[in-house]
Amino acid sequence: MSVTIGTAPTKTRSVGEFIRDKARSFLLALGEAARKFDELPLENKQEIKEGLVKLLAMSGQHPATIKLLTREDEELSRILADQGWWVLPKDINGPVKRDLLGFGREGNVDEIDRYLCSLFNQNDGARLKERIETWFTLPFFADRKQIVLDGLEAHRVGKWTLSIPSILPLIDGLMRRFRKEHLRASKNPRKVIHDTRFAEYYRRKRPKLFGKSLATFMHNHVFAFYDLNTGTPPSSINRHGILHGEIPNYATEANSLKVFLLLDTISQLALTVEHGRIRSARRKSLT
Repeated sequence: MSVTIGTAPTKTRSVGEFIRDKARSFLLALGEAARKFDELPLENKQEIKEGLVKLLAMSGQHPATIKLLTREDEELSRILADQGWWVLPKDINGPVKRDLLGFGREGNVDEIDRYLCSLFNQNDGARLKERIETWFTLPFFADRKQIVLDGLEAHRVGKWTLSIPSILPLIDGLMRRFRKEHLRASKNPRKVIHDTRFAEYYRRKRPKLFGKSLATFMHNHVFAFYDLNTGTPPSSINRHGILHGEIPNYATEANSLKVFLLLDTISQLALTVEHGRIRSARRKSLT
């Protein structure tokens, strides 16, 4: 009789057990990948999704099948628009999207303002601070940095009567600069409307979900026509009414956040276009 000392008996796995273990590992890895993809912001997923929709349409898929892929996006855009927001591509991921859809479906739309403000208040407002830091790489902000920092401080301490009117003019100024540097000259410069030109350009360059949503917000709220002599303002965040002293109840945290995020949206597109121009110039210099 032979005895093996110091060696534990080894259990041989069957082929079935081996396959089950591999399948379990694969499913766990697949689930983790799906979770990480779900947590990506819409900005990282929407172009892929819209590309898939186009492929399905080209392959002759039934419209109802395609609509399943876009139904929640359209619902999200509508819910946010009804509450005076637009789709935030950098900040809305799977979990945030489901929360916002839940508020809309349950009729708790007032919670949307609170929820989005809370999202940007996390970690002492780190999300908004980090976003603003990128603005200062644009030449437009070289002489306006202190205005931005003062406006941000006013926003953080709840002085929204100061943050909103200090940041609103920068939106007009940056769009005007963007039009002059990156858009074709208008045939009638006296009738150029900067917000309309920018919104049109944004819609052409960004996925449909983002472009349409932002244009709706700009046209229906911030830059909506408002006759100061008659009627009521179209929105409490209407820049014409605020900067002419006709809207006294504009100072809310949500409105202040919207002003910063609108300026951020314009800044991010300006940065993208500027980086593209630099890369193009470098390629030409190498040829």
